[in-house]
Amino acid sequence: MEKISRNNEKFNEFEEKIYKELMNEGIKRTQEWFRKVDNIILKSRDKEFLKPKDFKKITIKCRFGYVEYYRRRYELTVNRKISYVYLLDEYLEIASIGQYLQSIVDIVIREVVEKSYRQTAKTISKDTAITMGHTSAINIVIKVSEKIKKMEEEKAKLYDRGELEGTKEKK
Repeated sequence: MEKISRNNEKFNEFEEKIYKELMNEGIKRTQEWFRKVDNIILKSRDKEFLKPKDFKKITIKCRFGYVEYYRRRYELTVNRKISYVYLLDEYLEIASIGQYLQSIVDIVIREVVEKSYRQTAKTISKDTAITMGHTSAINIVIKVSEKIKKMEEEKAKLYDRGELEGTKEKK
C-alpha cells in the first residue's frame, strides 16, 4: 500500500509535466510528418524542372513549441531562368509571418484587440509552448496590417478598372 505524504507532487505540477510531455510529442510528430511528406514530394516531383539542391534548417513557432526541421530546396528551371523553391512549404501551405505560424498570428490578432502588446505576448507565452516578447507581437500586427492594406489597394484598383462588382460602402 502506498502512503500519501506531503512530498507528492501537486496537481498543477502534474498537469504542467503532462503538458510539456505532450508538447514535446507534438514537436516530434510534426518533424516526422515533415520528413515523410518531403520524401513523398521528392519522389513525385517533375524531375525535368525541379532538381534537389540542398537542405535549409528552419525553426517555426507553433502552439506546441519550436519545431526545427530541414526543408529541401529545389532548383527550378523554366525558360533558362533559375529560381529556388521550397516545395514542402508550398505543398503544406505553411502560412507564417516570420517564424510564427498562422495559428500563433491568429491568437495575437485576437488578443491585441482587447489587450496591450505586452499583455498579448504574456498570454501567448502562458497559453502556448513558445515565449514571445511584446516587440514580436507589435511586428506581427504591423505585418498583418500591411497585408490587409495591400489587399485593399488591389481591390480598389480592380474596382476602378471595373473588374470588381459591388458598390461603395456609405456611412
